[in-house]
Amino acid sequence: MKRKLLILLLVTATASYSQQYDGVHIERSKIDKNNLIYTLGKEFTYTVDIIENDTAVYLKNNDYNKFDLTRNSDSVQLSEIHMTVYKPKMFKRVNKNQTSIIYAPFPVLNSMCSTGLVENEQNIWIHPYRSGFFQSLETCPYPYIKLGEPVGYKWSDSMSIGNNWSNKIWGEWENRLLLTYEYEILAKEKVVTNFGAINCIKVRSIATSEIGSSELISYFSEKYGFVKLQYTLFTGIKIELNLNKVLDAPIVRSPHEYLEKRKAVN
Repeated sequence: MKRKLLILLLVTATASYSQQYDGVHIERSKIDKNNLIYTLGKEFTYTVDIIENDTAVYLKNNDYNKFDLTRNSDSVQLSEIHMTVYKPKMFKRVNKNQTSIIYAPFPVLNSMCSTGLVENEQNIWIHPYRSGFFQSLETCPYPYIKLGEPVGYKWSDSMSIGNNWSNKIWGEWENRLLLTYEYEILAKEKVVTNFGAINCIKVRSIATSEIGSSELISYFSEKYGFVKLQYTLFTGIKIELNLNKVLDAPIVRSPHEYLEKRKAVN
């Protein structure tokens, strides 16, 4: 019962914040049906590396609104983030006109959240994982690419976030914080992954605000989507996510069903 309530709260909390990336093209029909990368049932697994003051740190706890960082690698409770595309029940889509995704931490499955992404012929844009320590990613640019554009192409966007996302570890502010984003396609590069060397588009994005700047360097593959995400927070902490596995998993209809299937496997 407690887990059911936790999932409900996470879904509700995610849905309560409206998108303000006005430049993102969002289709009004054929949601999910025109996806080529983030298709229903697809599961993307990312490894997690966190660097603070040039030293590796680890998450020994990462509940929804509570977390603990440690330098002891033996007490890790979060080393991977799984992102799964699911098919919500009618009228249960968390983000209107967006493909629904579930984020789940591993090996300890204690801070799932449900949110959305946009994929169409014009752009791909993804809400990051934002539970526990990863609430910090709300202060950084979102993974976002304009498709079919050349190296050197630039675009801008913005979003205002509340002080509920504030934390002394990654930045504090009062009231609302306006983030102004600048994106640029820097180059085409090969990235070495578990799938071999992959041709990627490298995008640099910077979020500027009254309390400082954050950054995301992302590497996008037309086959696998975002394969590497390198974040730098306001305070200089670095978070790197690397795609190391892509699976065709059974399609689920809700976070609760996803959790039940995971419990059955374990």
